[in-house]
Amino acid sequence: MSNFQNDPDLLNANTTPERGLGYEYLGTSEPANIPLADGPSPISAEQQTRQVPIIVRTSMLSILLFVLCFLLALYLIPNIAEQISFSLTRGSERAKAEVAAELLKQFPDQRQLIPWVVKKAGPSVVSIQVIGNRQNTGERNVIRNVPVGQGSGVIVDKDGYIVTNFHVIRESRTYRVSLTDGRETDNVRLVGIDRNTDLAVLKINLGELTPIAWGDSNRLEVGESVLAIGSPYSFANTVTCGIISAKERYAQDFDAPNSMRPQEYLQTDAAVNPGNSGGPLINMQGKVIGINTMILGETNRGICFAIPSTLAKRVYEELREKGRISYGILGIQMSPERMTDPNDEGNRPIGVKILEIMPGMPAEKAGMLSGDIITKWNDTDIHDYVQLNHTILFTPPGTKVKVICLRNKTPVEFEVTVAQRPARRF
Repeated sequence: MSNFQNDPDLLNANTTPERGLGYEYLGTSEPANIPLADGPSPISAEQQTRQVPIIVRTSMLSILLFVLCFLLALYLIPNIAEQISFSLTRGSERAKAEVAAELLKQFPDQRQLIPWVVKKAGPSVVSIQVIGNRQNTGERNVIRNVPVGQGSGVIVDKDGYIVTNFHVIRESRTYRVSLTDGRETDNVRLVGIDRNTDLAVLKINLGELTPIAWGDSNRLEVGESVLAIGSPYSFANTVTCGIISAKERYAQDFDAPNSMRPQEYLQTDAAVNPGNSGGPLINMQGKVIGINTMILGETNRGICFAIPSTLAKRVYEELREKGRISYGILGIQMSPERMTDPNDEGNRPIGVKILEIMPGMPAEKAGMLSGDIITKWNDTDIHDYVQLNHTILFTPPGTKVKVICLRNKTPVEFEVTVAQRPARRF
């Protein structure tokens, strides 16, 4: 027996017979007076009988509540995650809009900006007359040294180098160049041509020229404002305004002449007409970001195309330095079939399949195999064979490139050194 019953202090502290500790059992609100004594508290048989079903019912209720909460969580969590994702996207777009609004406050009205851009870039634009021999069909004789073609060009160096289209100057080797300051010269030398990209370089021997700066067409945004300057229908110094409608258009996309060429274009709605060819497409900083080249249809329909400045600049520099262009080759035969991921409901392209590997070429040396699917070229995602062909062609020979392929659905990385394509038109 416990010693606390013999302790006079404890005995004196519990002299009231009704006093005891109150408890509330699970499932009932009835209090029970339990005296301080040795051994377990006395519980009647009736109370024991009542406690069992109460405890069981409570346990079942807890399990059902848990299952219900679990099922509810399974339903709600994806929706909550989706809402969070949408919220983050909305927040990001709202932040961009707020930043754009602040930046737009700092820019002058575009109508005020355009004249200054034209003043900066206009003196670099020239008119080009092609002088040749024309047959007079009525008299069946030949009229010599007459204009047989008209186009535009742009001065890109203070020493007098001019970039234009090959199709502008192809009918003759004699040209007349007119400048915006009123000067004209017939002392024009053909530096080089590249039929594949439809570009040509001329040189004039005049001083005090105003060359234009090269812009980076890779950094252009769709929707960005641009100007086209040239001599449509012989109306010199004509300026039209538009935007970049699209990037990475290829000749195959719109069945252009010589559409088998893997030529890349910028698309713009700036009015470009016959005579604009060879003239510059410029951005709002007055830099050339394209060479106007062709239109869709016989007259302007708001769908015009320009050679990107990154490509035009490379062609210009190589023609000026070497008089010819070097193109890259990987040594593969590609499938034109659209390769997609069967698990992707959007049916998005994932790369280009290799049909054949040419012996002794860079692809074989790197370890590529037929059946591999090329998905990346350096950091560029590959979508189709037109894009890949263009990318390979315009990679300078000798360049080391990281190529990622899918082989049996597993990514494999290769380092390829691009070789020089034989000197022929592609």
